[in-house]
Amino acid sequence: MSESGASTYDLLPYASSAYPQTHPDKLAAIGKLFGMQPVPPDRARVLEIACAGGGNLIPMAAELPNATFLGIDLSARQIAEGHANLAGLHLPNVELRQMDIAKVDASLGKFDYIIAHGVYSWVSRELQDKLMTISRENLSAQGIAYISYNTNPGWRMRGMIRDTMVYHAKQFSDVTQQVQQARALLDFLATSVPNETSPYAILLKQELAVLRNSSDSYLLHEFLEEVNEPLYFHQFAERATAHGLQYLGESEFHMMLASNFPPQVVETLRKIAPDLIRMEQCIDFLHNRSFRQSLLVHQGIALNRNLNWRNMEGLHVASSLRPVAPAADASPTAMAEFRGPRDATFATPDPVVRAAFTILSERWPQTMALQDLRVAARARVNAGAAAARSGGTAERDAEMIGADLLKCVGASLVEARTRPYPLVLEVSGRPRANEVARLEASKGHWLTNLRHEPIRVDEFCRQIIRYLDGTRDHAALIDALDLLVVSGELVIRQGETPVMDPAAVRKVLAQILPEGLVKLAKQGFLEA
Repeated sequence: MSESGASTYDLLPYASSAYPQTHPDKLAAIGKLFGMQPVPPDRARVLEIACAGGGNLIPMAAELPNATFLGIDLSARQIAEGHANLAGLHLPNVELRQMDIAKVDASLGKFDYIIAHGVYSWVSRELQDKLMTISRENLSAQGIAYISYNTNPGWRMRGMIRDTMVYHAKQFSDVTQQVQQARALLDFLATSVPNETSPYAILLKQELAVLRNSSDSYLLHEFLEEVNEPLYFHQFAERATAHGLQYLGESEFHMMLASNFPPQVVETLRKIAPDLIRMEQCIDFLHNRSFRQSLLVHQGIALNRNLNWRNMEGLHVASSLRPVAPAADASPTAMAEFRGPRDATFATPDPVVRAAFTILSERWPQTMALQDLRVAARARVNAGAAAARSGGTAERDAEMIGADLLKCVGASLVEARTRPYPLVLEVSGRPRANEVARLEASKGHWLTNLRHEPIRVDEFCRQIIRYLDGTRDHAALIDALDLLVVSGELVIRQGETPVMDPAAVRKVLAQILPEGLVKLAKQGFLEA
């Protein structure tokens, strides 16, 4: 970004938070699925370009103490905020540096993972080329670069709305007033378009619904910046090729698979899109896609695009799928159904596959090594009443479980990682939450868990987590929370009525503390 481009970020810093789709472990798992040998994330070098206040990079550094992290950003204010965030942590493996993208050169060395989230579409073509150059010259041999960007055709209609807001807001010099005026204009348009059922009116209302819940910094930097130039995926891929890079895939893996369409659509796609780039571009047309998070690697790397269950070997998996009903009948012909987010479903008649997915549901949000999962699933089947009818070789178990897991990875029903998450599911006598979340809890309700997800916690859990440093037992935690109630910083209620009596407060705290701790464990905040 040019020096002049720093001004709006200094005036109104971009909200800095964790982006789970950028985590090196997720990128490494995708690389492995396509036959790469990426550097293990726990000993990698990671560069984040436009790191803002370090909200994405700092939690990674805390989780991976043997890896090293460098974040650069042009905004002095954002880097200062990042240094302030680091002041409460002991993280010698991370550095945040004020630096212009244009000044990045070989002196920074090679990085195994390069992250550029929310940069490419918002800088000049010259700096877009520089990002590609960095992704080639500063990327290690088996390195993976993540670049997000706005795409057509989805951004064409959104771009029209952006043009309207920019035209009106640029009358005002103060960025806060620009944001206010942009919101006001959208309100006016959404209620004043003559035909309220037209596609244009519907689009305005959809955008307004999103923007009403967005932060001022998001609206300013996403919609009102001087530069915001979307492009078609095939154009991005062509630029990558020209810089000695090749397309690996999408960080959101399920978005790049034609198999998620109905069979007749897949058949037509394969006829009209004979290569990967054309296929991806056609998928964008079908989805009216407006945003991509693409992964690039060196052109010399041989990738295996023929995915099968063996590509899952060595990975760890996790799934939030839940059994719809208890698996009482373990016969080979009984169909077991599992349901996940947004009512997505997966069904299987195979006892060992059923056992594997049931085990994952019990362990969520923790991962499990694929090899361990196969062993545990077979042991559970053999211990059941239908063991005599459900025999199978280890090879068959591996194929059946692996094939269905890969299918569910492609449907975003199973997560694939290269290592286990560092979280624990059981609440110990002296529970401990991750250090970054404890620090964040002193400032607000959005906390980063050990799955690198930003989670909004309720006020009671926010107050609990501040004291979970591993030194306090449950009685000491009740004492600490009791003092917060006395000071008025925390209000405990029974129904709608605040609890004020000291004895009653302690009694209620003793009842709800275990529930809060279990909730935090399920949300991925507790560590060993």
